[in-house]
Amino acid sequence: MNKITESLIQQGNRAFLTGNQNDAIMHYLNAMTQAGALESIVKYVKKYNYNLYEHQQMLHKLLDTKYHIYLVPGALSLFLIKVQNQMEQIEMDIAYERLKKRILLKHPNTVEQIIDVFLDEFDTPSSKKKAFLVKLFNEHGLNYSLHDIDRFCHHRENAQELIRFERSLNWKPTTFADIDNMTGFEFEDFIVDLFKKLGYVVEKRKRSREQGLDLLLFKHGVRIAVQVKRYRRHVGNRAVQAVHAAC
Repeated sequence: MNKITESLIQQGNRAFLTGNQNDAIMHYLNAMTQAGALESIVKYVKKYNYNLYEHQQMLHKLLDTKYHIYLVPGALSLFLIKVQNQMEQIEMDIAYERLKKRILLKHPNTVEQIIDVFLDEFDTPSSKKKAFLVKLFNEHGLNYSLHDIDRFCHHRENAQELIRFERSLNWKPTTFADIDNMTGFEFEDFIVDLFKKLGYVVEKRKRSREQGLDLLLFKHGVRIAVQVKRYRRHVGNRAVQAVHAAC
């Protein structure tokens, strides 16, 4: 360990012992970067994200043996939590930018249109995704709360349901282009009708969902769990895992 790294670790340990956690974290971060140990820290957090304490003693030994870095008791736990929080924040920022791009690509002009695009992309949006929508509105000068977003989504879901019902009275898709222009919910209704015509008894699950389960099919004593996706992109592993859990 060079003198710069040694000095940073000593300063970090002193700051930690005197209760100055922010200074301690900055000194530890600089020391880890200087010594080349930060990559091992990041890999550890990714692997043991569910329980940062599981192999912390081994990580202590690795830092001490390979990088000659010794953190006073309790300091490594704090540092790992800070690194974990920072990594999660980066992931959330990336997810938000991705969501914003997908919404703005549709060029919505009103709050209702933004909510409609949002619901078309995420038919059962989580609180985290709704919080992203709060941030998006705030960036455009609209100070809505999460409660407001819940209310908007509920209102638009009801409005869309009536529109879909009215359309279903007079219109049936005849081409793949018609299917491509459906919303997620319209596509789900189309799949329900399709399976019924194929002789299945279809139970449509409520929008609260259970592990991503959209439909239950019954035929010849066999029960089939279905998750409906109408994507322009590949269906990811998460959707497959969700319907497997629903089974």
